[in-house]
Amino acid sequence: RNGRVVMFVDCTNLLNLRHLNEKDRGWETAYPADDEVMSFHDIRQFGDSGKHLIVTYGNGVVTALRARRALADQNVIGHESEIDIIDSPYVSDIPNGLRDALSNASYDAVLFCDICKEGPGSNILSSTIMGLKSTGILPKKWDFVAAPRTYNPLGNVVTFLNEEDIIRSFKKMISSGT
Repeated sequence: RNGRVVMFVDCTNLLNLRHLNEKDRGWETAYPADDEVMSFHDIRQFGDSGKHLIVTYGNGVVTALRARRALADQNVIGHESEIDIIDSPYVSDIPNGLRDALSNASYDAVLFCDICKEGPGSNILSSTIMGLKSTGILPKKWDFVAAPRTYNPLGNVVTFLNEEDIIRSFKKMISSGT
């Protein structure tokens, strides 16, 4: 209808997911109306008054939301509202929504969580980070975490970005002196 083709490539886990934590139905949302199409530059934001930010996309959103809950449960942060999470699904460029969110808030620290493997040419958010860094809108404290690089010919161990990766990286980032 809008003269464009959009393709979503994602894990089937998200297709049937309803709950984030136990039986909270925290992943369910109303289906949008036909005239409520997201533009490529739109983001989804979970919280808008935190002092820290996690930027991710795809499966990373659920993982980050669960990690945020765990950080609050571990008393690393006082309350989940201290961390905003941005789902930035447009990964070919820096979405205007992400630029606006970073420009209009004063985050102490930003953690980029890439669901792709770490390493050269693997992580999609690298160019986003460099673009944002060059504009000067990133705070002094920022870090990046991605799924670990592995070679798994037997397929018996699956490695994705997980909650512990995010928790460990967040703790390291906020405890650093810079």
